[in-house]
Amino acid sequence: MGRARFRFHGDLNDFLPRARRGVWLEYEFSGRPSLKHAIETFGVPHPEVGEPADLSPLLRDGQEVDVRPRKWQSPPDGEWRFLLDCHLGRLAKYLRILGFDTVYDARAHDAELAEGAAAGRLLLTRDRSLLMRKQVRLGLLVRGDDPREQLAWLARRLGLWTAAAPLRRCLRCNTMLEPVAKEAVWERIPPKTRLWCEEFVQCPGCGQLYWPGSHYDRMQAWIRTVRGS
Repeated sequence: MGRARFRFHGDLNDFLPRARRGVWLEYEFSGRPSLKHAIETFGVPHPEVGEPADLSPLLRDGQEVDVRPRKWQSPPDGEWRFLLDCHLGRLAKYLRILGFDTVYDARAHDAELAEGAAAGRLLLTRDRSLLMRKQVRLGLLVRGDDPREQLAWLARRLGLWTAAAPLRRCLRCNTMLEPVAKEAVWERIPPKTRLWCEEFVQCPGCGQLYWPGSHYDRMQAWIRTVRGS
């Protein structure tokens, strides 16, 4: 029987009972489990771990391991690409309002989500076991139950506000919006809106039409409120 010790730091303690946070934890094992296996035995999903950077080595008898959270940085091209599970529909809408590439399908199975995360999207989920699938390279367990609090937490964790470009994506299908001539969509514009509005954008994916009406002002006010929270 082998023995090792683990100590978890920072946000990784969210996954542990209070009495086990920030202290050395004993781990007994037989055979040669990997660091990934041992760490996830404590309930900490591997995508949340930044140090050790490589979790594939086999655990040694007597080893002591400090486990620290991942430090998230903006992607090289500056574009965050998210994938959300079925529990996070409202958060998905909020991320699209802020202009982030956000894939969400309430019917998606865990295997599909894991495959999407393996392809490089950052998986956001409320399901810890999904985050522990070995295919998942990038992922976070979303803290909190209120969607606005979830968004505020995520923005702080990833530094999202500098990358936000609000109201550029379709809220229905995530496609980037494109300007469209008023004459080209004349029949689709409500009669009263025709009298005052000259600027329209359309989703080339699903055809949804948008214009800067009262809903636009409400969204701008909402963005200012959430950003200041």
